[in-house]
Amino acid sequence: MVNIYMEYIKPFLIGGTVIAGSKFAGNYASPALAPIIGGMPTGIIASFFLSSDKARRSYFNGYAYSSFLLFLAVLFIHLATQHTKISVDLISGVGFVVWAILSYALIKARGLDKK
Repeated sequence: MVNIYMEYIKPFLIGGTVIAGSKFAGNYASPALAPIIGGMPTGIIASFFLSSDKARRSYFNGYAYSSFLLFLAVLFIHLATQHTKISVDLISGVGFVVWAILSYALIKARGLDKK
């Protein structure tokens, strides 16, 4: 039972450290640099906790599509926040939800979720 807890505590702590590092960079360096620390590394780091190379390959198959859609969502958020007075949080929230729905739909449509 202890091993099960440790299996999830370690990635939780690493993920939290990456997010905290992003916040630190945003506060003490530049918010523009924060995504370098907090953006993509969590997705890549997560692959180290999967059980096999087969699982990691499958993970990156889905991650590639999800990351491309994330790029489009971030581009939308960037452009929308430059040309409107709508709250950045609202635009970000909509971008996040649309990204999640489209990522799920694309991964399912491509059959990448099959084990």
